[in-house]
Amino acid sequence: MPLPPAELLTVPVKPKHLQDSSVAALLNHAIEMGAYLGELENQNAAWRAWANGEREIHEP
Repeated sequence: MPLPPAELLTVPVKPKHLQDSSVAALLNHAIEMGAYLGELENQNAAWRAWANGEREIHEP
């Protein structure tokens, strides 16, 4: 099996823990967590594509 592309070996950076319980802080944290989870989903899909032998990895 060939080595995976370098893009698949990078670890998405998890947002820091919420420090403040203000509405603005909660909304910003939700946005950051949503972006982080989206990165994880894209990377997971890319790993599955690579494991299935797809030559090009397409990001959704």
